[in-house]
Amino acid sequence: MAVTTTSIRALLNQPRGLLEETIDEYLTIRTAEINKKRRSSTLYGVSSDNAVTDALVDSAIKTLVCMDCLSVMIDTIPTYYPPKEQSPIEQRFRGQLKAFEERANSLVREVAEVGGSAFSVKSTKTRQG
Repeated sequence: MAVTTTSIRALLNQPRGLLEETIDEYLTIRTAEINKKRRSSTLYGVSSDNAVTDALVDSAIKTLVCMDCLSVMIDTIPTYYPPKEQSPIEQRFRGQLKAFEERANSLVREVAEVGGSAFSVKSTKTRQG
């Protein structure tokens, strides 16, 4: 399943003021970032059981793009909402942003396998196996 502007809008509850072009640009940026960080399936020890799936990559991209869009939406609240509504809406957006940041950090670590263990099965010049 590909990440689309429609799926991002759905995750953010169809916000007003968020332009399709903005979402497209963030999708392009974050897709390139995640593809660069993605653990290669050609590494030794990577099998179909522990390889990074396309669904995991899509989830990481979605959460990162949602973070970016929420940041834009927070910055543009005065443009799209009347003064009486601005404070509660900003609080809601900031709460969503925090949740997306936590989830994105976790997903990016899974995609890149940060903290994963590396091992060797043979002796090398610097290490005896």
